[in-house]
Amino acid sequence: MTSFGSGRVTVVHALLDTNRSIEELIAMLNRFRRVLGIAAVTGMLSASTASAGDPAILSLIGGEGPAPYAAFLKENGSVQTLSGLPPTGVTFRVALNARGIGLVGGTSGVDAYAALVCPDGTLTPITGLIAPGEIYTVSLTDSGRGIVGGGHFASNVPYVALVSRTGQATALDLPTEGLIYSVAIDQSREAIIGGIGPSKSAYAALVSRHGRVQPIKGLPATGGIFWVASNGSGTRFIGGQGNDLVYAAFVSREGHAKSVAHLPPGILYNVAMNKPGDAIIGGTSQSLPYAALVSRKGRVTSLGNLPSTKGIIYNVALNDSGTGLIAGFSTAGPFGAFVAPDGAVTLLKDLPAGEGFLDGIALDASGFAIVGGTSQGAPFLALASPNGDLTYLTGLPPAGAINTISGASPHNVDRHCDHGHK
Repeated sequence: MTSFGSGRVTVVHALLDTNRSIEELIAMLNRFRRVLGIAAVTGMLSASTASAGDPAILSLIGGEGPAPYAAFLKENGSVQTLSGLPPTGVTFRVALNARGIGLVGGTSGVDAYAALVCPDGTLTPITGLIAPGEIYTVSLTDSGRGIVGGGHFASNVPYVALVSRTGQATALDLPTEGLIYSVAIDQSREAIIGGIGPSKSAYAALVSRHGRVQPIKGLPATGGIFWVASNGSGTRFIGGQGNDLVYAAFVSREGHAKSVAHLPPGILYNVAMNKPGDAIIGGTSQSLPYAALVSRKGRVTSLGNLPSTKGIIYNVALNDSGTGLIAGFSTAGPFGAFVAPDGAVTLLKDLPAGEGFLDGIALDASGFAIVGGTSQGAPFLALASPNGDLTYLTGLPPAGAINTISGASPHNVDRHCDHGHK
């Protein structure tokens, strides 16, 4: 795979009239590190590629350039582009665990692809995937075991597989028709999956650590489950569309869906849930961007100050303090905002204008974020402060998009992992 910009990243200080200094950017990165439990930056950021084994990993990013794209964003601001991905296609989703091990998934344009990624950038392709097909969604435990989902769009065949630490996929028993759009696995290796089932019905299921699939009861007769979330404490949350209405539901340990009331016509594309059990949802209603906070008791707080033109909230995140982040687009271009626990919205400042979207987001415990997307056909990546200020990074592919970002909390990075021999 082509290495864009030799893997280098440059901090743009005055981009879009921002006056952020190197020292301020280092302070931002150090706020990430205090939360993530990794060593603070003491030197100046530079445009050179980080030396191997030195800077900790802040996030894993994915998307597309002339080929599928994935890279590590390091603590010193450098970007390490990953090699070994297919020569054609797109990366749809990435996941990064607390040990700095990643999982990427997408399509080569014909066949599904997925790979485990060591912190040194070494890729182990996952074997036994659906072909032809696509991997739309991935999730990974801290132990290095994961789950991938997708299917073959052209033939309407769903696919989910558990992934071992050695990179072997074990396919699960699913309905004969449909697609899987979202998966989530917790540290106990219990998972939840969601998508569309036979006859365009909403489909979701719990998956045991041994691969037993238990369909969730009480779902809408028509529609789809487009995103699922697990807070690691046995509570799950799902979102999508049911009978032409925005649909969201909490899922019990026994696999029963308890739908959230008072939601408008429309569709959800993403949901997120924190450890206390509160949630945030995003999508579209009546062609306008739509987002809301949902308390653990099911109370809905619809968000204001969203674009008043056609658009979609593609992605959402929620930290354990109740601060959220929403991302998407309107006719004016990419859109994003922080969300306070009371529903107040702080817009991200100086996002690119014109055709494009904001899709990749990672939010930390202190309310700082990494965001990415595309504008005028070119990808962008930025650090976001809680007040909405953005600091842009460069060194990305000259064309394409950042579709996905996964943050990490590295506390015991396995820099010399070797998936093939574990």
